[in-house]
Amino acid sequence: MTKLQRNKVELPISSVYIALKTNSLKQVFIESAKLIRADIIETTQTNLIETLTELTKDIPSEKVLSSIERGNAELDQWLQANTTPWNPTLGSQNIQNAEQATIGLSYCDHALAESGTVILLNEHYKGRSVSLLPEIHIVLIPTNTIIPRLQESMRTLSERIKQGEPFPTCINYITGPSNSADIESYLVVGVHGPLRTIYVLIDEDI
Repeated sequence: MTKLQRNKVELPISSVYIALKTNSLKQVFIESAKLIRADIIETTQTNLIETLTELTKDIPSEKVLSSIERGNAELDQWLQANTTPWNPTLGSQNIQNAEQATIGLSYCDHALAESGTVILLNEHYKGRSVSLLPEIHIVLIPTNTIIPRLQESMRTLSERIKQGEPFPTCINYITGPSNSADIESYLVVGVHGPLRTIYVLIDEDI
């Protein structure tokens, strides 16, 4: 077999989940998320504000740090009224805000069905401290951003490079709340990051 022929071979791992549609991928993602101790909340675009209001109920806006760049007008208005937006012009003050926050609110770029992982590209108005320092990390996940596995994520990033698009300074792959099995071989959740991770799955309105 020549080198060119080897490059054209489709590895079996590439076909995993390939036949699944968006709704089926969502179910795989939900089952994976349960295994990593992430909480799942399902909502729709229309009900998103109501869902967020309930999740942040009784928590003052200075304790809810948001890092969302792609919201619609309604979501942007809610964020301004109910959260402290991450602002790149504030520099290290953002980290102090994150340290004192109860909730960090992020919008994922992609989610991996196979592992329940969310992918955050830290660029522009998106800061990684929002996902690392608050007690609770809430991730907004449009169901159409769920892809099968890590391979598809790498392919998407590779295409950005080929197209000459700006590349993020940091890419975070987050798989549920932080945990460690280093203490007497017991799994301990929330040792060095959020104690709780909430995935808010957003379906398109029918």
